[in-house]
Amino acid sequence: MKKYLHLIILSLTLVFATNVAIANNGETEPPNYVTVDNHNDIRVYPNPAIDYIMITDNEAVSQVWIYNILGRRVKTYDVEIDTKYDIRDLPRGMYIVRLVNRNSELVMTRRINKINP
Repeated sequence: MKKYLHLIILSLTLVFATNVAIANNGETEPPNYVTVDNHNDIRVYPNPAIDYIMITDNEAVSQVWIYNILGRRVKTYDVEIDTKYDIRDLPRGMYIVRLVNRNSELVMTRRINKINP
């Protein structure tokens, strides 16, 4: 019972955190949270991840933003072809990856799990 309660609380926290406008200590405004196009061909992998994540090539994506489950942005990367985005310094847990275009509009959101071997 306790295990399920923790899982429910974690799930609700994740849902709440991803739907809240985020103030990132003076950083730029969060993106427009309406997905601009249907980009089902974009993948964020591997999942679960240990040292890095990658995304499939797509011209619509210009930045990768990684958020913890509390909604705080912990990493920002400019997209480059065949690039591995380092996540070794992140603690084990669940993260939200937001892929945004040049206008800071949301292209896609994915959940990843960071594990430590």
